[in-house]
Amino acid sequence: MNNASEQREARGRIAPSPPPSFATTSGEPFIGVHSWNAPKAAIGKERPLTREQHAQGQAVLRNIQSLPHFLSLIFLGRHTYLLKEQGIHAANKWLVLQFQRRIWPRIEIVNEKNSMNINASPCFMAEVDNYASLPGMDDKELRRFADRVAGQLLQNYDRYCEEFIAENNGDNSQLISNGVQAEFYGRIARMARAFNITPMHWRKYLKGRLDATSAVASLSRLVNSEWWERQLKAQRTRWREALLIAAGEVNLKKHPYASKQAIREVQARRLANMDYLKGCELENVATGERIDLIDKVMASISNPEIRRMELMSTIAGIEKFAASEKHVGMFITITTPSKYHPTRVVGKEGAEKVQFNHNWDLEAFSPKDGQRYLVYIWSKMRTAFKDNDLSVYGMRVVEPHHDGTPHWHMMLFCQCKQRQDVIDIMRRYALKEDGDERGAAKNRFEAKHMNKGGAAGYIAKYIAKNIDGYALDGQIDHDTGKPLRDMAAAVTSWASTWRIPQFQPIGVPTMGAYRECRAACLRGVSLSDSFDERVEAVRAAADAGDFAAYMAGQGGANVPRDVQTVRVARKVADEPNVYDEEVQKVVGIFAPHLGAGHIHETRSTEWRIVRKAVDVDVNPLALKSASGAPRSPVNNCGEVRREPDPDIQVATPEYVTAVMNLIEGGDVSWNDSDVAKTLRDAIRGQSPKDNHQEIARNRKKSRNDAPSARLTPAERARIPQIRLELSRQGITAEHWELKSLAKGGAVFFEERKFSYPQQNECPGFPII
Repeated sequence: MNNASEQREARGRIAPSPPPSFATTSGEPFIGVHSWNAPKAAIGKERPLTREQHAQGQAVLRNIQSLPHFLSLIFLGRHTYLLKEQGIHAANKWLVLQFQRRIWPRIEIVNEKNSMNINASPCFMAEVDNYASLPGMDDKELRRFADRVAGQLLQNYDRYCEEFIAENNGDNSQLISNGVQAEFYGRIARMARAFNITPMHWRKYLKGRLDATSAVASLSRLVNSEWWERQLKAQRTRWREALLIAAGEVNLKKHPYASKQAIREVQARRLANMDYLKGCELENVATGERIDLIDKVMASISNPEIRRMELMSTIAGIEKFAASEKHVGMFITITTPSKYHPTRVVGKEGAEKVQFNHNWDLEAFSPKDGQRYLVYIWSKMRTAFKDNDLSVYGMRVVEPHHDGTPHWHMMLFCQCKQRQDVIDIMRRYALKEDGDERGAAKNRFEAKHMNKGGAAGYIAKYIAKNIDGYALDGQIDHDTGKPLRDMAAAVTSWASTWRIPQFQPIGVPTMGAYRECRAACLRGVSLSDSFDERVEAVRAAADAGDFAAYMAGQGGANVPRDVQTVRVARKVADEPNVYDEEVQKVVGIFAPHLGAGHIHETRSTEWRIVRKAVDVDVNPLALKSASGAPRSPVNNCGEVRREPDPDIQVATPEYVTAVMNLIEGGDVSWNDSDVAKTLRDAIRGQSPKDNHQEIARNRKKSRNDAPSARLTPAERARIPQIRLELSRQGITAEHWELKSLAKGGAVFFEERKFSYPQQNECPGFPII
């Protein structure tokens, strides 16, 4: 029975056994004689985009192309890379999902935050588009933009003055009164506030305390094109950096602390400053003695090395003074809320990932905004310390996170019984805003006790990191994981870009008096006879570099400046600045308890900056790079020898004095462009001029104009006046147009003909 059933089951078709599985590869790379024998991916045609997908991608690309070049280049490069490596679908997906949804709103909020403030004044509506293009504007275009803004403000101020004189029947006696100038200041300043600046003395104007002198000083800046050029350049730098931060170019994985562009700009500016200093000298006005300006600067605190040593000596002295007073130390770290951070770091150590922080997208806070927040809460802390009779002193260091957001490190000292109260007050104000967010209690405020000294060791690392990276070889940055010495350039560039002071003493005597007491003229000189023993003790402590003894001699920590033993003496300079303001200069030291009139002068010698003299007796053929030199690397035969540029005629001191007398007599006005040019040339007469002979240029085209096309000094002096008259009519002329008008030619601007009479350089002879 069983056999029969087995036979019935065996009848019919029998399914064959499945083939054995293929042997899996080990994943090892192909090793063979010929590389073309290696296995390759299948070749196939990628599915094209749909019409909707293509339209979406093109719209996003148009948005990218509308951005400034430095920013669009980053995104277009990313799109090109994805298109080449991963295909059109991956590139289009990045455009729509990544850029359009996450990056583009951040860029828009930054541009909206930095755009022209129409609510302040609608007078510059015609310049809205030009101001919106400020991040990508070059220097030449920015200079023309500044000229237009200053020219329009000057034109409005002149119109206000003419209307006032006409209303008073030609009487201009009340024109310089406080009320009239304050009213004119309010009109002009409101127009200037459209460009996101706060004019000088604005708060004084809002409180109704603005006098005519302060109003004229501020108005002189608002109608000055060079002042506007400096303001717009600073805004351009910060706007560019804010856009790069919003695009995710400043973070742990890209460029920590500051972008590559910001670092290059700061380094280029410093190199230019060094070249300027190397080309100038300090001249003694009385004797004519000259010393190199660069040597004097490098011997001051402008030298990063000397600045670092002074800070190290200061914090060591503060710690020594605290030990003598039996005060205890604290190392405080304060950070900003999470909404001030453009990015956040997720993942374990060694595998961190940087993601956009969506809380930042609402306000787009800049590092400057973060610094303002920290300054605000510190002012609240200091008020609480004063109300509770708490006394703290020490040093503060500001440094950035990897995404550019600032945080503070503070070395503070106080009495032992006051320490906990101080910490509680600081923690309460540090967590007052968004204190309930995740991680706020742990990361926003941190306090470490320093009972056994060593306070300077806590903060010395941060001082070196924020200056030059001295003695930090082999140490790793906690934020970035990179060497601390390499991060010093990025940190200093960050501080320079955002104009954030990195170091600030807290509650210690004035550093100005400390530096004046260390002057060379007071080195080893006793002040016991001219002042008293208290003053001599302060001078001797400063001379020896003992900052602890200096603090004790000045009265200790948190002593009001008026009751300190030694203070800096200042007096009004003989000459006003370029804006006709009285300026104070340091002349020495004085002791308040002995009277303000008893001054010991430390700066009796008057110096001025002049350009280095050029030795005209040098044989040009002896120079290695000279034309025709025996060791010249090129054959200069046949090259036309170009004539040197004519020197600019600088006004003599006698002429400047005569102009000043005319101004005081009322014969000429400050607003006269020729007067302004005369005084400006007198001030800048000793400034070094750029040497363009070493700049690479096209040798087929001569740099100098033909003799017949060169401007005379008189014609060159007419150009500023012509430019001003054209700007009053809303015309911005090119340089060649100004030269043509100065030589007596006619130029058409929008079917309007302009010409100026040609000047006769030789009186008595007719102009041919």
